[in-house]
Formats: sequence, C-alpha cells, structure tokens
Amino acid sequence: MARGSDDFPTTPLRRRLLVAVLAVATAATLIWMMLERVGAPEIPRSPAAAGPAVCAEGQLKDCVGGKADVIFVPASAAASAPAAR
Repeated sequence: MARGSDDFPTTPLRRRLLVAVLAVATAATLIWMMLERVGAPEIPRSPAAAGPAVCAEGQLKDCVGGKADVIFVPASAAASAPAAR
C-alpha cells in the first residue's frame, strides 16, 4: 500500500491546529476548574483549637506568661573517697 493513497487523506494543517488549540484550551479549563473548585460546595473548616489563655491583669497562674510552681531538690553530697572493692 502506498503512503499517499486516497484511503485515508491527510488532515489539513488548519484542522490539525484547530484540534491542538481546542485540546490545550480544554485541558487549561479543566485544570482551572479543579483549582478554583467552580460550583463546588464550601469546604467545612474546623475552628481553631483553643490554646491556653493569655494572662489577665493580676492573674499569676493557669495562663500563658504566668508563674509556674517549681520544686527544687538540692543535689546529694558528693562522695569524698572512691568506693572500695
């Protein structure tokens, strides 16, 4: 079968360009619609987690910036001589 047979005539350049432009425009439109979520319902967002409250005037405990109770235990006395075996 010869390459230039009339069974399948070649597509004109203008039609090939039209098909290419339509394909690119369709792909760009689909990507834009996925990114912008056109017509989709609003995504429910959970409220921000409540963190510790900031200290009010005169508040010293149970808030950010308040005082914390610290227990200090003095270190034991160091051994003066190494342990005998």
